[in-house]
Amino acid sequence: MTTRQRGIISVIISATVFGILPLMAKIIYSQGCNSISLVFYRFLFVLPVLYILIDRDPDETLKISGKDLRKIILVSSLGHTATGLLLFTSYNYIPSGMATTIHFTYPVFVILGCIIFFREKPNIIKITSVLLCFLGIILFYNGNGKINPTGIILAFISGITYAFYTIYIDKSGLGKMCTYKLMFYLCLVSSIIVLIFSIMTKSFVIHIKPLGWIMIVALSLLAGLGGVRLYQIGIKTIGPQDTAILSTFEPITSIVLSILILKEPFGIKTTIGVGLILTAVILVSVFENKDDNKQKIC
Repeated sequence: MTTRQRGIISVIISATVFGILPLMAKIIYSQGCNSISLVFYRFLFVLPVLYILIDRDPDETLKISGKDLRKIILVSSLGHTATGLLLFTSYNYIPSGMATTIHFTYPVFVILGCIIFFREKPNIIKITSVLLCFLGIILFYNGNGKINPTGIILAFISGITYAFYTIYIDKSGLGKMCTYKLMFYLCLVSSIIVLIFSIMTKSFVIHIKPLGWIMIVALSLLAGLGGVRLYQIGIKTIGPQDTAILSTFEPITSIVLSILILKEPFGIKTTIGVGLILTAVILVSVFENKDDNKQKIC
């Protein structure tokens, strides 16, 4: 298996993991937690595990240069943290399905960012794949629920911040850092930022039922060690543009779980949307040929 093939599989698994999280979040909210506190605990609880993984690697330490630390603070503030806070807050104003639909315009912003700021020229495969993903995501929205401009704006900006995060990890050189080490510092900085934000907004919650705490720990480990790590491996191996396109597999996972667990209807629009996204994934996976990168993945 080539490095590119491993990268493609990593992104698809990452998207599948992230597709499970909304269902877990609903259970956690019912146990007394709120969205802001969940974002904080998600970043916090994975830190000890990441530290152990780094400590066990004889070739890695927590030592980091001041230059890289400044980069991590920047991408944590404007990308990693901002995306979570904006997207989860948007759920308070508009249905989560609508928010997810708007958020998943971010592959378009990744392509545009690479074109505008780095003068990259996407080929016809990428352009076609982005259009197919965009149309597929739109078809997932069923139009139910009250439309609040505040929620729409928050979800839209979350797509921009996530695009920034995706591009910056690749272009800043942070992608060359050991994945566990990068995740540790991203989660550390993000947890501090969210904690300060939650205290300032008086939204910090600690009185949560036992099941809620169990689900929070599970979500933190699943997101951090599965979703985020595999997403970063994708950025390293296949680049930010293809990673963004393939990550649209996430809403498919959410829809399948909604059908199987919540017994939600599966209409013709959803079927077409899934088909369009799967077509885009096949285009990127089969027809996009790149050099096999040999970067260290830890």
